[in-house]
Amino acid sequence: MAIRVAVVGAGSSGLVTVKELLDEGHEPTCFERATELGGVFRFGEQDGVVWDSCRLTSSGLLTAFSDFPAPADQFDHMLIREYTAYLARYSEAFGLGGHLRFDSTVESVRRNPHGGWDVSTVDGSGRRTEGRFDAVAICCGLHQHPHLPRYPGQDTFTGTVLHGSQYRRPEQVVAKRVLVVGGGESGGDVAAEVSRSAAETVLSLRRGVAVLPRWIHGRPNDYLTSRINNSSAHWVFQTRNPTDRWKKRTYLALFFPFVLLDKFVQFLSTIAYEWLPLFHPRQWFGGRAAIAETITRLRMRRLIRQLLQESGGTVAEQFGTKRDDFVRAIAMGQCRRAGAIARFEGSRVVFEDGSAIEPDIVIFCTGFEQRVPFVDEAVARTPRFLHLINPSVGASLGFVGFARPAYGAIPPLAELQARYFALLQSGKVKLPSEADMRLSADDLIGFRRHYFRVVRERLNDLVDYTSFSDDLAARIGCKPSRVDVRRESLAFRYRFFSGPFVAAQYRLVGPHAKPDIARQVITKVPIGHPIPMLGLYYLRWTLSRVLHRLLGPEFSPKLRLQARSAVISE
Repeated sequence: MAIRVAVVGAGSSGLVTVKELLDEGHEPTCFERATELGGVFRFGEQDGVVWDSCRLTSSGLLTAFSDFPAPADQFDHMLIREYTAYLARYSEAFGLGGHLRFDSTVESVRRNPHGGWDVSTVDGSGRRTEGRFDAVAICCGLHQHPHLPRYPGQDTFTGTVLHGSQYRRPEQVVAKRVLVVGGGESGGDVAAEVSRSAAETVLSLRRGVAVLPRWIHGRPNDYLTSRINNSSAHWVFQTRNPTDRWKKRTYLALFFPFVLLDKFVQFLSTIAYEWLPLFHPRQWFGGRAAIAETITRLRMRRLIRQLLQESGGTVAEQFGTKRDDFVRAIAMGQCRRAGAIARFEGSRVVFEDGSAIEPDIVIFCTGFEQRVPFVDEAVARTPRFLHLINPSVGASLGFVGFARPAYGAIPPLAELQARYFALLQSGKVKLPSEADMRLSADDLIGFRRHYFRVVRERLNDLVDYTSFSDDLAARIGCKPSRVDVRRESLAFRYRFFSGPFVAAQYRLVGPHAKPDIARQVITKVPIGHPIPMLGLYYLRWTLSRVLHRLLGPEFSPKLRLQARSAVISE
């Protein structure tokens, strides 16, 4: 039976939720406060949160929805305008336009005592309306309310204070002394861009950060998110949690000769793919510019290692900064690094080590507060089941797009959440009991605190991209099984395991399957791993499966394909 569903927000999460609800035969109405779609990816001089030259931190290949592939010329990191154009094409292709209500700000979402939800909105002219809906999907996401920290003496500062969401273009900082606070993805990108125009640029970091080059082996860095790379014993190869040491020692003891082979292949690969290109003759006999570039790259390697060491964990154990342009700026002397801020003193900013700067502008790239002001706090409370459902509220209210992958992209996760939410509204899947949902949410918290130990006291919305995707897909019934994959061609199987972790894999089977699209995308994905490393990952995967079979679920790898897929009733 078709039901009326209110969707809040017409960004990527809201659009895919509307589309999935339509696929299930429901009647969605999407309210968007802006005058066009795009959400946080939409550039706006006054009401946007991104800057003019902003690019996605994930590749177009991984960011694309499962049944609407990105064009081949946009597989790399799209500009925000390219991505909003992609969303516009998506909306047109699936007929979403008639369900979008622009210039409509949601003021409140309240439970109706007779069932359903009352949604109050106001348009640009101030006219208020209220409608009753059977269900509500809140899709406004994690980046709505800028977080500005407070420091002693900050009110005395005589310069300009901005949040990163207020930065638009380099003209704002020309010939000025700029302090950028925060080394996350926005902080790193803003610092790099500012350093090319400002008179002086200083980047303040409280702690080290895990930095990945945007390109690795000539491909976007998220091409390395392959299933085979994530199917081995993560406590050996990705994390260093002290409580897992006994499992690592067990692996080393049982497979010591293979561990030596592993180390040897890693060493050769590092020499061949990282060091030899730096010392190629053309780098040293190509003139001053080539030599300067080589020296810069060597400095960048040292700085990236230093920042990772200071972060207190491995790359996998924290939210990564997926672009190294700010490291290049530091290596070239265009940007200077400073420690944490201690206080403001008039025109000065004093750091914890006693050093100081007199900036004209301070840009706080310090993230966003996670709140939903138009919903009662008890209703919006976390933790949520699958970051989607409040166990005490039930299936009629969903929070789509509120899970943040450490590496990967939010839109494909939002799509899986939207598919699950739409099936819930149709009664084709059922929620577990409230107690089981709370237990599942607690288990997810436990995994996050264990796996992402470096940031365990913050970033409560952080998830592992690959395992969280598989969990959602298994509940939907669209996670391929070993039997499903074996039915496909050799080229498909090779790229399914070795290629990037694309959303199209979840259209091979299950509800609203589109196997032709899945095959088209997966058989053509580029491989990000060098051949020697692929062989090494296959070895790790094989040994991890053997260990799991010998010693039981305590040694289960992060990703596993089941023998058969789940069945969802139609």
